Formats: sequence, C-alpha cells, structure tokens
Amino acid sequence: MLLDKCDIKTKEVLEWKGIHLFHFSGSSCSQKLRIFLNIKDLNWVSHPIDLIKNENFSPWYLGINPRGLVPTLVHDGEVHIESNEIMKYLDIIDDSSKLYPTYNLDYIMSELYVEDDLHLDLRTLTFRFIVPHKLGKKERYLLDSKKEQKGTIKGKNDPNEDKEINFWINHHKNGITEDQVKVSVSRFQKIYEKLNKTLQKSEYLNGKSISILDIAWYVSTVRLISTGFPIKKYTYVYFWFKKLNKNKKFSKEVRSDIPLLVIKNIMRVINFIKRKRLVDIVDI
Repeated sequence: MLLDKCDIKTKEVLEWKGIHLFHFSGSSCSQKLRIFLNIKDLNWVSHPIDLIKNENFSPWYLGINPRGLVPTLVHDGEVHIESNEIMKYLDIIDDSSKLYPTYNLDYIMSELYVEDDLHLDLRTLTFRFIVPHKLGKKERYLLDSKKEQKGTIKGKNDPNEDKEINFWINHHKNGITEDQVKVSVSRFQKIYEKLNKTLQKSEYLNGKSISILDIAWYVSTVRLISTGFPIKKYTYVYFWFKKLNKNKKFSKEVRSDIPLLVIKNIMRVINFIKRKRLVDIVDI
C-alpha cells in the first residue's frame, strides 16, 4: 500500500533514493520480504527496527509507518506498507523471477488474503509458545502515545488501529488464553489440510515454479514449527518445506538471532515442565 505524503511525518525519508527496508530479524512479515528480495536479487539498504525494544512505537518510526508495523519499504521517496502489497509492487517494477505470475494472479491474491487473515492467529501462537508474556507485553503508555500520534492511512484514520491496540491491551492483561490457542490452531489445521492436498498434486503451491505463495507459507510454517504445530502430520507439506529449507535464499532469513534463540529454548523448557505445550492444550 502506497501511503500519501500527508501520512508521512518523518519527512526526511521522502528524499531517500533507492530501496530502503525497515525490518526486524524475527518478524515473519519481514522474513517474507527479505526472502522475496533474495530471489529477486535486488539491492536494498537495511534499517533494522528492534521490536523487543519497542522501536516501532517511536515517534520517528510512527512518522514513517503510522501502524507501527514492519516491514516498511521506502523506494525513491515513496513509502509502502503491508508486506504482501510491497512484494506485489516490487514484482511489477522488476519483472525478473516473476513471483506474482499474471496468468494466475486472481488465485494468488485470494490465497494471500487467507494467509494475511491468519496473521493474528500466528501472533497468538507466537506470544503463547515462543515469546514470554512479560517480554511481549506492550505498556499502555506506548499504545496511548501511538494514538496521540494521530497517524493516518491515505489521509484517513486507520481502520485497523483499534484491532491492533485491543490485541495488545488484552495480551497485557490476560496473556494468551487456552481458548485463543485452540481457535487459532483449528484455523491452521484447516489450511494445512488444504495445502497438503495441493502439494500432493503439485511441486509448489502454484504449480511447477516458486511463487509468492511458497514464500508466505514457508515463513508461516517455520514459525508454526517453533510453536509445536505438527507439520510432519501433513506429509506433502513437510516434503515441500524440507525442499525449500535447503535453499539458502529461504533458510538464512528465518534463522533466529542468538538472543531470540535463547528465549525460544527457555520457553520450550518452561512449557514442557508446566505441561503447557501446544500438544498439551490441543488434541492434534
């Protein structure tokens, strides 16, 4: 999504030339975009945003992306948000290694909508099984300061803001409940049954060559495996995943930094001891 200039309060980025990417190593949406850029072999300037330190809630960054999310693309002074739309834009301006094939674009966009619709479910499982509650909490003053920034999307109030803020308020107060886990897991189970049937007949999710669908679901699969979701149960998905995982353009972007790896391993041990693993909560 291309933001209007009136949405951008950090005006300096309007003068930037080339491709600039604001991203976080552990963000699934950032990982998608970095894999995309690897396959495209595009040159870009890295601007890391540390979500653990809440740098995405700084007035400077909110002045670039009013939603306070990553990734954000700045290309020759134009600001683009939302990973799937960023990649579609880049695929249009660089037609090498076409990842949004035009012959099947309607199908691809509808499938990406499904993947994007599950973003909060992926976040739910992430903040229950990978990120400790204390570390994942967003203090109310951060959310209030975001609202006070009065950011706009296309010159209007952001329709997604309340949804985002309510997630963080509920997470701060209650953490992630077992009922939330069950709902999110059931949604992913239905999707992976569908993906498994597709991959039983096809090498990749859109036929014989890699597309944006493979990038999107590869990243989600990596994250789900970390939560304890039983990917091996879906035989054809598992074979597809192992094949993509051997490709360094994919695998190098989903490796956890050492601090994140330590946190994940600690959470794994705690959940095992407390019998609070995904398999302890959901019959899978």
